[in-house]
Amino acid sequence: MEKNINEYIDHTLLKRDVLTKEIDQAINDAIKYKFKGLCIAPFWVSHVQEKLHKNNVLVVTVIGFPYGQQSARTKAFEAKQAIKDGADELDFIINASKLHEKDQDYLRKELALLRKITKNKIIKLIIETGLLNKEEKELATKLGVEAGFNFIKTSTAVNTSGATVEDVKLMKKIIDGRAKIKASGGIRTLNQAEELIKAGADRLGTSNGIDIVKGLEGKSSY
Repeated sequence: MEKNINEYIDHTLLKRDVLTKEIDQAINDAIKYKFKGLCIAPFWVSHVQEKLHKNNVLVVTVIGFPYGQQSARTKAFEAKQAIKDGADELDFIINASKLHEKDQDYLRKELALLRKITKNKIIKLIIETGLLNKEEKELATKLGVEAGFNFIKTSTAVNTSGATVEDVKLMKKIIDGRAKIKASGGIRTLNQAEELIKAGADRLGTSNGIDIVKGLEGKSSY
């Protein structure tokens, strides 16, 4: 690996009943362990941004979470507000219905809009690999890259199983150096994290970051 493992990790806290004290602890943990970013719901962006920015930790949030079923305009509005609140990077969930229907026209228009309104921000497209067949994985990755997304991300870990080495390898082949890969969901051990990085992952999304850094096995599915 080119970097220490902590530098690959977006420390993640996206459970639906998270409390302020848990968010504050996540902020402190992200700073202490020098994680690349802290990934939280849009509601918390304004709360975390000042302390994280002072300590060189990226504020990462999710848009259209967790199912991607919002309209393109709704996702755009949510993204604009998150940026205004202090988000550095935005992870968008693809519209799985339109992907399964292979409605490339709709998907291209939505992704183009999201790229346009986010300007120079780093954006990631979550394709939810666990719900897709090989052809759909290839199509979603291709559309995200063509739209100018900076990363293609495997999954939310809410709806399906998480990242696999096989999926990362497939995505890397399609991307062919034009974007990066974020592996997310079900990453619990240092060995698993290292295997995903070896396969081509540039970033890891996990709530088990502390355990991974310590060489322990985490228990969270996120």
